[in-house]
Amino acid sequence: MGKKIPQVSSLVEVKNLSLNIGDIAILKKISFTIGTQEIVSIVGESGSGKSITALTLIGLHPKNALINAQQLKFDGENINGLSSKKWSNIRGKSIGMVFQEPQSSLNPSMKCGKQLQEVLQQHTLLNAIDQKKTIYEVLREVQLTDTSRILSSYPHQLSGGQKQRIMIAMALLCKPKLLIADEPTTALDVTVQKEIIQLLKNLQKKYAMSILFISHDLTLVRQLADKVWVMYQGEIVEEGNTETLFKKPKHPYTQGLLFARPKTNVRLDRLPTLEDYAKGTFKAIPISKIARQKQHKILYEKTPLLEVKGFEKTYIKRNWLGNNQEFKALHSLDFSLYPGETLGLVGESGCGKSTLAKALIYLDPPSQGSVSYKGKPIVQTNASLRKLRKEIQFIFQDPYAALHPLKTIGSAIEEVLYVHGIAVSSKAQKERSHQLLYQVNLAPSFYNRYPHELSGGQRQRAVIARALATEPKLLICDESVAALDISVQAQILNLLNDLKKELGLSYLFISHDLAVVKYMSDRVMVMENGCLLELQEADALYATPKHPYTQKLIDAIP
Repeated sequence: MGKKIPQVSSLVEVKNLSLNIGDIAILKKISFTIGTQEIVSIVGESGSGKSITALTLIGLHPKNALINAQQLKFDGENINGLSSKKWSNIRGKSIGMVFQEPQSSLNPSMKCGKQLQEVLQQHTLLNAIDQKKTIYEVLREVQLTDTSRILSSYPHQLSGGQKQRIMIAMALLCKPKLLIADEPTTALDVTVQKEIIQLLKNLQKKYAMSILFISHDLTLVRQLADKVWVMYQGEIVEEGNTETLFKKPKHPYTQGLLFARPKTNVRLDRLPTLEDYAKGTFKAIPISKIARQKQHKILYEKTPLLEVKGFEKTYIKRNWLGNNQEFKALHSLDFSLYPGETLGLVGESGCGKSTLAKALIYLDPPSQGSVSYKGKPIVQTNASLRKLRKEIQFIFQDPYAALHPLKTIGSAIEEVLYVHGIAVSSKAQKERSHQLLYQVNLAPSFYNRYPHELSGGQRQRAVIARALATEPKLLICDESVAALDISVQAQILNLLNDLKKELGLSYLFISHDLAVVKYMSDRVMVMENGCLLELQEADALYATPKHPYTQKLIDAIP
C-alpha cells in the first residue's frame, strides 16, 4: 500500500498570530482559516495590518520581525520559520501574489515576456517551446489578446490595466493553490476595476484555487468574497460571511468603512466618518431636490469664472527621417465653470483629463482655442500667467510626491507665501502658515513636521493648506482623494465642501471614481479619447445618461 496522504481541512490555518517589530505590536493574536477553492477578503485602512498579514503568509515579512503563532500552516505544512530555499519553492509556485502597484513590481528594464519566462524557468522543467505555449495560454486567460506586442513591451509601454493583468498572469503561470491579491484595483479606472474583479472570479473557478483579496473598499469586496475579516490596528475586529456582514455590521469601524463612501442613490449634506460612528453622533441629512435646484438657479445666473472655447491639444512626435506623427489629446472642447461651482470631470485613464487641467493654466499650453478668466482672455505673458497661477491652484493625486521630503510642512507653505509676495516677513509667514493649518484641521505642531511623519490624510490636508496660501478662486483637484482610505477620503471631501462655503471657492474636480464625483459636483463632464461627450447636472447625468459611454461608466460603479 502507498503512503496515506493526510487530509487538509483548510488550505491556510492561522491561530493566534502575533508579529512585533521592536517594541511595536503590528499583528495582535489574529486567527483565521482559508478553505480550499474559497475567496476570502481582509479589509481595513492603511496601517491596519492587511498587507503584513499577506506578506507573512509568503515569507516576505521584515527580517527583524518577531513572529509568534500557535498555528501557521499552508496546505498542511508548518510555514513558520521556513528557510529561504523552501520559501522560494513555495512562492510563485504554490502561492501567487498580485501586488497593488504593478509598475513598482515589474522590472522596468526587462520586457514583459522575459519576466513571465523567468517564473517558469525557476519553478518548472518546461522547455522553451512549452514555456512559450504556457505563457500564451495564460495571457489569453487574463484577456491580453495582443500577445506578441505585450511580450515585446516594457512595463511603461502598457496601460495600468494591462500591467495588472501581466501581474495576474505571472501569479497564475504555475497554477497556484492560493492567489493573494493585495489592493489589485486601487489605482485603476472604474471600468477596468470591474473587469479585474470579474476576471478574478472566472480564474478562481477555472483553476479551482483559493483567493485572499486585500482591500480597503468594502463595495468591491462585496462583489467577490465569500467571507470577510475586518482589520483595525493589527486586530480582526469583525468577521463573517459577506452577505451577513454587509447587512448587519456590528463594529463601529465596519459601519464607518461601509457608509463613509458616497452613495449614488442619495445625496447627503455631509459624509459620515469613522469618528462619527465611534461616537454614535452621525445623523444623515439628505439634500432635497428643490433645495439643490434653488441653489443652482442662483449659481448659474452669475458670470462664468472660466470659459473655454475651441480647446485643442496636439502632440507631435518627431523623428530624424521627417515622418512626424501627430496625436490629438484634446478635441475642440467648449465649457464654462461658474463662481462657487464644483464641475466634475470623469473618464478613463488616457482620455485627456490631466492634459486639460495643465492646459487650462498654460503649464502645457493648448494648441488651439482660448480661455477667459473672469471675462477676460488669458494672455500668455509672464505677468499674466503668474497672476493666473496665483488664483488657480492644483491639488494633486499623490500628496507625498507633491511635498518636498526634506522640507517641513511650515517651510512648504511659507515658500508659496514668499514667492507670491503674500507675506514678506518671517513672522507674517509663520502666522499665516498656522492660520492655513488651522483651516484644514491640522494642529500647530504639524508646522515643524516632515511629510514622512504624516499619514496620507494629513499629507493631503497639508497640500490643501499650501494650495490655499495664495487665496485662490479656483482649485483643480486632480484625483486628489484617489490614494486615500475610504474614511480619510470622507474627511477630505467634507473639508473641501466646508472650504468651498467658507472661502467661496470653485472646483474642477477630476476623478475616475464616479460615486465621489457625483457627490461633490454640481455638473459633470464626461470625456473619452480627448472628446467632451456629455455635460449635465450631476444627478440628471446619473439618472438619464445621454451617451452609451457614460452609461458604461455608471454601470461599472461598484
